[in-house]
Amino acid sequence: MRFNMTDLNPGTVCPLDPQDTGAGSITLRTLNSETLADIERKTRTRRVEYRRGQRHEVVDVNEALHSEMLWDYAIVAWDGIEDENGVPIPCTRENKATLMNGSPVFARIVGDLLDQLTEARLQRAESAEKN
Repeated sequence: MRFNMTDLNPGTVCPLDPQDTGAGSITLRTLNSETLADIERKTRTRRVEYRRGQRHEVVDVNEALHSEMLWDYAIVAWDGIEDENGVPIPCTRENKATLMNGSPVFARIVGDLLDQLTEARLQRAESAEKN
């Protein structure tokens, strides 16, 4: 098995519509533990509250930033995504968040493709364990 040591998680190009070769594609990558820990470190804060003499640790999460960082990592690039006038939409952090928040169709496509990539990764890991 070979690994690219300069880019361990480059992403996988996925067609937006497997039935239509002109529909464009999106390059996605699944989250690794190091990136998840970094995102959680940047979006979660811990504080202590005292209630009735009891100490409670409370975790506050900036959900909007957490989601934006996840989407920015998972969506590497896209091709064939255009606005209503046919102008290509650049693959920027802001555009990723806008489409994921505002377009249920786009969010569903991305979610389904990420589920497929995760499942394929798990199957490969199970297969490698058996060998």
